[in-house]
Amino acid sequence: MSHVQDQPTDATADEQGADDPTTTDAARTRKRRRTAIIVAVAVLVVAAVVTAVLAVRVSASTPAEAVSATAPVPISVSHVPDGTKIGVVVTLGDGEGAQWDDAAQGALVAQRRLELGGTDVQLVTKNDGGSADGARKAVEALAADGVSGIVVATSGDHVRGAFTAAADADIPVVAPYAAGGDDAWSTAPSTESVASALQDALGDAASPLLVDLGGGAPSGVRFAHVLDATSTPDLGALATTIAQRTGAAAGSTDAATTDGQDGAAQAGTTRGGATQDGAAQEGAEQAAPDSDAVVVSGPAGRQGALVAALQEANVTAPVVLTPEATSPAFAAALSQAGGSLSGTFRTVGVETDDARALSSNAEGRAMSAFLGGVRVLADDADAKNLTGDRSFASVATVADARSHDAVVALVTAVGAARSTDVSKVSDALAGLDLGADDGLAGPALDFGARQALGDRAGVLAASAQDLGLRPATATGDDGATPALVWFSDSTD
Repeated sequence: MSHVQDQPTDATADEQGADDPTTTDAARTRKRRRTAIIVAVAVLVVAAVVTAVLAVRVSASTPAEAVSATAPVPISVSHVPDGTKIGVVVTLGDGEGAQWDDAAQGALVAQRRLELGGTDVQLVTKNDGGSADGARKAVEALAADGVSGIVVATSGDHVRGAFTAAADADIPVVAPYAAGGDDAWSTAPSTESVASALQDALGDAASPLLVDLGGGAPSGVRFAHVLDATSTPDLGALATTIAQRTGAAAGSTDAATTDGQDGAAQAGTTRGGATQDGAAQEGAEQAAPDSDAVVVSGPAGRQGALVAALQEANVTAPVVLTPEATSPAFAAALSQAGGSLSGTFRTVGVETDDARALSSNAEGRAMSAFLGGVRVLADDADAKNLTGDRSFASVATVADARSHDAVVALVTAVGAARSTDVSKVSDALAGLDLGADDGLAGPALDFGARQALGDRAGVLAASAQDLGLRPATATGDDGATPALVWFSDSTD
């Protein structure tokens, strides 16, 4: 799809019409009334999806009851100065980190909910192109625009360029999809907890196979065998090899060799004690079954395409995906490659998806309020995405809570500082400990540490079942993305 790149965007319909000085309080009142109506309707919608809850929570020991969406959709933050700007860095196109582009649209939901609560903030969006130099330039441009904080809504090695540039300018950064470090706060799961969750997901597997599609070997996890498929273009042939390696298929292949043969030395080098096999060797011998589980590491798009190929190859061994699969790009690539969204998918992470709204507690009500905000924005025919080239309705099915919560945190810090000065905002952010009562839709965040997310990663499963909590995608919508709902797999 095409995007308007590097253009500061007022991404809501009201801001696009802000040139009109005759905007009245009556218009704002009408919006609030519409919000109240939508929230009331949402109560009926949630009641209608109890059966869907039971289907999604089939692995839970105690099925969750649906919770009424009674939490207010507006978010109120006091003492936010007029003219406050928050930057959002995304990666467009095929660059590293582009898998989070659609998920990042949750930032717009935060903006609209804050507006409904009486706090107007502007989102300024820049494209980093998936490179360290592009990330640095994006942050420098945002600094010139006068932002008070930045959401780096992308991931990969290149984000270090954004973190360093922001640190040089003393601008606080929240990274919802990437590890932070000394120069940024991360609201993604820690590397250590991801490794532990991957081991849990592998269960009793004695000989796991890592298929490296470009994500590298997850730190802290040991594999018996490694297939380096970083540059492998034929994922169908790779899937055939994986089927053979896991005992699901027979026949010759030129995609890999087994590391137990005399030719093991020609198969590749070792990584972490595992033999690293070449993924596309000429004249390789038939692979013998040697693996009882598979971990797929790499960009979400390649993971989705490979999973479609694994479905076609009838691979039955457990397949565990790295956390990139929680991005909308996984389901989109899987669907585009002809795979079934109704398959069995497992990854690791924390529960930040729509299933969270099915918990009968404050956290469930907070997610319900976020989803109410999604509906409000999707119902605005003039609302656009962050880059202004598509309707928000086309991404409403996948705009996520992680980017939403990053914006809420930064705006709350601005309010706590009572200033847009970046140094004061950064100091204020470091003192925040936020939860559902503060407008977050996902887990609590303590910014007293750079690893702001305290919840440990666990095993997640996915469902393609529509919970009825988001606006329905209209037939023929302009590029609407198919969606999966990730929820905690309580059997682990």
